[in-house]
Amino acid sequence: MLRDMGNSVVVDVGGEELTCTIRKRLRHDARGCRETKPVVVGDLVLLERTADAAGAVITSVEPRRCAISRPVPGQPRREQVLVANLDAVLIVASTRRPAFTPGVVDRFLVAAESRGLEAGIAINKIDLDPEASYAPFAAGYRKLGYRVMETSAARAEGLDGVRRFLGGKTTTLLGHSGVGKSSLANALDSSLNLHTREVHTRSGQGVHTTTTIALLRLPWGGHLVDTPGIREFGLWKMEPEELSHHFRELAAYAGGCRFKDCGHDHEPGCAVIRAVELGEIASWRYESYLRILADLREVREQRRRKG
Repeated sequence: MLRDMGNSVVVDVGGEELTCTIRKRLRHDARGCRETKPVVVGDLVLLERTADAAGAVITSVEPRRCAISRPVPGQPRREQVLVANLDAVLIVASTRRPAFTPGVVDRFLVAAESRGLEAGIAINKIDLDPEASYAPFAAGYRKLGYRVMETSAARAEGLDGVRRFLGGKTTTLLGHSGVGKSSLANALDSSLNLHTREVHTRSGQGVHTTTTIALLRLPWGGHLVDTPGIREFGLWKMEPEELSHHFRELAAYAGGCRFKDCGHDHEPGCAVIRAVELGEIASWRYESYLRILADLREVREQRRRKG
C-alpha cells in the first residue's frame, strides 16, 4: 500500500496506482485484534477490481515480516501499526528548534532493534548549532555502531550520506514534529514536494505538517516512508525484562551481573551499574534506559490493575 487517504487507500499494482476501499470483514477483524487499522502503508495486499476501472477492494493482507507499532496513547491494549514490511529506520532529530533529545532517539532505536531493523540517525539543522553541541551524542552513537549523518536540509549539507543509507531499501523516517523530516526528504529529492511548515516561534516545538503516511519511490533506488511527527511513542508488547537486550552496550555487560534477572537499576553486583560508574557506559544512555524501563513497568502495572 502506498498511501492512506482515510476512507480509502492507494495501492501500487505493477506501477499503476489504484484507489481502493477495504472489505468490511478486514475492518471487523482488525477491531477484534485491537488494531486501529486493518491495512497500513507497506502492506502487501490482495484485491479485486470493481466495476470502476480505476478502483478495487482490498480482500486480504499478506502476513507482515515486520512492523513499527506503538500502543494507542492512553490505550495500552490497542496497537497502532504505523508502517509495515521495512528494511530500515532513519531516526531524524534536530539540533535546535526543537532541541536535540537523546531519550527520544533512544526510544526509536529500541523499537528498531527489537524488530531487527537497520537503524540510522540523521541529526538535522546543524546550521542552527555552530558550536556542535550535539557532537558528544553523535560520537556516542557511532561508537555503538550506528550510522550517524549530520545534515542541514536548509543548506543541503550531509545529504550524500543519507542517500547512501536509503539506497536499495524500504526505510521509514521517524522523529518528533518539527525536526525536519519532510524538509530533509525534499532536499534529497525535490520532486517529492512534501509540505513543510516552520516550527512554532514561541515554544520552539514542532507543528504537525505531514498528516498522512506515504510510501515514496526514490530515484536512486529504494523507497522512503514519510510519517507524521510523533510526540508520544510507546513500545508495543515489550516487557521490562526485554529492554536491556535492545541497548547494545547494556547487553554487552549484562552477562556479568550477579543475578540473572537483574533489572540494572538497583541490584547489588550489577555489572551495568558498575560500567556506568566507571564511564564505560554513557550516563545519558543509561538515563534513557531507566526512563523507558519505568514506563514499561508502569504499563505492565496498568494492565495488571485492569485485569
